[in-house]
Amino acid sequence: MTIGLGALLLLSACGGAETAVEANATDAAVPVEAPAEAPVAPVTPPVEASATPSAAATGQSLDEFWARFRTAALANDAAGIAALSAPTVMQHGDLDDSPKHRLTPAQVGPVLKKLLDNPNNVDGEGQTQRQLLEATRTVKVDPTWAKDRIRIGDMEFALGRNGWQLDQIYYEDYD
Repeated sequence: MTIGLGALLLLSACGGAETAVEANATDAAVPVEAPAEAPVAPVTPPVEASATPSAAATGQSLDEFWARFRTAALANDAAGIAALSAPTVMQHGDLDDSPKHRLTPAQVGPVLKKLLDNPNNVDGEGQTQRQLLEATRTVKVDPTWAKDRIRIGDMEFALGRNGWQLDQIYYEDYD
């Protein structure tokens, strides 16, 4: 039996089996050949995908998504917000080491309402998140970000197979 060089190094680093390693290292390597009559599996032919993205994913532009999301969020439409949220939305706190929470789409509406109603959560221009949402009628894509992600205030959105969805919220609830 032949032991590979990696195994030799590992065993010699662990110690205690030096004589066995030395004895195995001097044995000649024995090639392993498959019998000529051994069956070989045929190559699997490629299969074309039969599933197509949903109409929402292919037919909804970023502007259309934003108009629907903005309307639902400003109206506190929990069902509308849930429909436009990813299956799991990550809620981040104020600091990088703050605990993160996984929200279901049904949980996003109440958290988003708190974010929008918080008078102390302002951006660099002194706008609350609600004021920012009201003022942002169209989305400006940041060229330094990936083209399938946008951030508006304390909300991040991603383009996935189901179209654009809210997938992250930055809000720490101190209640």
